[in-house]
Amino acid sequence: MKTGKYSAKWLILLSIALGTIMVPINSSIINVSLPSITSYFQVSISSAEWIITSYLLTLLSTVLFFGRLGDWWGHEKLYLTGLISFMLSSILCSTAPTLEFLIIFRGLQGLAAAMMISVSLGIVKEAFPKHQRGKGLGIYAVAIAAGLTLGPLIGGILDSLGSWRYIFLINIPLAILSFSLCYQILNRKPGSSTPWDTSGTLLQFLSLFFLVYGLNGLKNGIHGLSFIIIISFSAGFLVLFIINEIRISHPLINPRIFKNKTFSAFNLALLFNYMCMYMLLFIMPFYLSKVLHFESQTMGILLTVPAGMMMVLAPVSGHISDKIGPRPLAVSGSVISIFSFYLLSELTIFSNFYDVLWRMMLVGMGTALFQAPNNSAIMNLARNDQQGIVSSIVVTMRNLGMILGVTIAGIFIDWTINPQLLAQDLLFNLQAYDFILGLKMVVIFASFLSLIMALISLVGIPRKKIRQARIKVLKKIKK
Repeated sequence: MKTGKYSAKWLILLSIALGTIMVPINSSIINVSLPSITSYFQVSISSAEWIITSYLLTLLSTVLFFGRLGDWWGHEKLYLTGLISFMLSSILCSTAPTLEFLIIFRGLQGLAAAMMISVSLGIVKEAFPKHQRGKGLGIYAVAIAAGLTLGPLIGGILDSLGSWRYIFLINIPLAILSFSLCYQILNRKPGSSTPWDTSGTLLQFLSLFFLVYGLNGLKNGIHGLSFIIIISFSAGFLVLFIINEIRISHPLINPRIFKNKTFSAFNLALLFNYMCMYMLLFIMPFYLSKVLHFESQTMGILLTVPAGMMMVLAPVSGHISDKIGPRPLAVSGSVISIFSFYLLSELTIFSNFYDVLWRMMLVGMGTALFQAPNNSAIMNLARNDQQGIVSSIVVTMRNLGMILGVTIAGIFIDWTINPQLLAQDLLFNLQAYDFILGLKMVVIFASFLSLIMALISLVGIPRKKIRQARIKVLKKIKK
């Protein structure tokens, strides 16, 4: 960094957050405009959904590759390259003449997003001294959560202004501002000269590609034997990838990193957390609009409540974790999530705005307390030469959680109500009750996943401390 080791930490955080927020925004902003795009190009919904799938496929399938490239070439240089590429691909998307071109340009946008998101967490981590790292990563987590939640709201506003093409143009000012700041304050350090793991790069790409393709295919009519074959390809390439990483001297991901139980546990907990959030964010718009018959403005307010809570609490949570360690807050956030998701199961067709509001606030509180300490713990367990790849692992967990959450929520809803009925503008009587049953299944499953999060967040505590805690509890009971 050109202005000293830690003196520009807040400016670096701001500049990285401005650019990185575009990645989650563009993961969800397109959803609202799909009807407009299908009408414009005169295509089916299943064809238009490839606009979403192509972005997620290239993002998730290449993020580990770019994480390793960042360690080799330099994190700052790769991030700046990703910023420029993201801006250019956004312009291409906004001018796409056909659906096929739009799908291709969205794939390029996913590649650029992978460049940025794979190294951004490592850059933020390095910008802060250890005693402030949790606070910095907490604010970074706010940017990600805000982008994921605000995407549909921004997309709806821009789409209503006259054209779906406007939703891609919002990236231009953000990219220019972030690039201007980053170019001035980031010290573009060289990476390491570690030999390249070509076979590992290819195998992980193929494994993640078939996994994302198969999971997205569940929503687009790929079922039965076809789905099993696709997932089998993913599992097969994963096995080959693991074997390759164990055998070679300079692997893409050193398998030894997962021997650290705390590192593995916190990554798994992060995966479950994003699954919970995206199951909820997928199903709540249907509940609010079709069952409770809320207007889009009211829906937007309720759906942004969790992100709002995170904006307030995540930096505080990160700051406290710097003082007392990440585990107490991660467990506390998981416990709050258990109860908040269970309380959502009490919603009915007669619930009002405030019934939903305070429950969504609890969800945001639990997520805020969990994510910042979780990210801080994961990054602190990595060596400096592993920052890029570890950051990419975090991104992989996040995006896998998003895809798994949406897929599982969709399966639960399909079990309880005919998908054709969801095409109706409003649901009444038995149809609404059927949907409520699906909602209950989703949030109770999320509550169960939150319980697992709480348990695995305890991994790594020495047994001696656990025994001491048990003794203290028993003494209090005897008194």
